[in-house]
Amino acid sequence: MNIPTILISLIILAACIAILRREVRNRKSGKGSCSCGGCTGCPSSGMCHPKK
Repeated sequence: MNIPTILISLIILAACIAILRREVRNRKSGKGSCSCGGCTGCPSSGMCHPKK
């Protein structure tokens, strides 16, 4: 493997880690991962936003 391949791999890995961190933080703060615009009428809202 040469240097450009290693650098690009590290950049992609860093982007994946950043996305996963954001998802974990959103989940811990109570935000769901769905982006449908509102969960008031959704029958599966309990899956995204469990009762605490």
